[in-house]
Amino acid sequence: MKRSLLFVALTVVVSGGCKKKSDDGGQYSGGGNPTPEGAAQAVRGAVKRVVTAAELHDLHLMLNTAKGASGRVPTSQETWTLLNQPDGNRQLAKLIQDKVITLVPNPQEEGLWAYGTEVPTEGGWILTHTGAERVTAADFKARFPGY
Repeated sequence: MKRSLLFVALTVVVSGGCKKKSDDGGQYSGGGNPTPEGAAQAVRGAVKRVVTAAELHDLHLMLNTAKGASGRVPTSQETWTLLNQPDGNRQLAKLIQDKVITLVPNPQEEGLWAYGTEVPTEGGWILTHTGAERVTAADFKARFPGY
């Protein structure tokens, strides 16, 4: 019985001493994601990047098919029309409508065709004749001045 009481008392003392004292007035000052909302936001950002990359790949295939048929890269208006046909890519059309992806109005065959709207300031995914690729904001500005 004495051992049990001693064990309980020791457990209470040790567990009470394990609590870390906050000297920041309750404000979080560390790095990372301090709240579940921050973690959810990070996951949403990652999903958005993956979806954008996948949709740009699909757009690359569609534009190459159209280019093969007409001999030139379709304009943004022609691309929008293709996307909104009954067999078009509705998810890609929604990303363009929501301004997640920006189509280049008159793309050149070996130039920029489309890009994630955040690319000029934050970097991200672009689409050229070679396919979808990830670039930094500085690289984007250097390669495609004027966007």
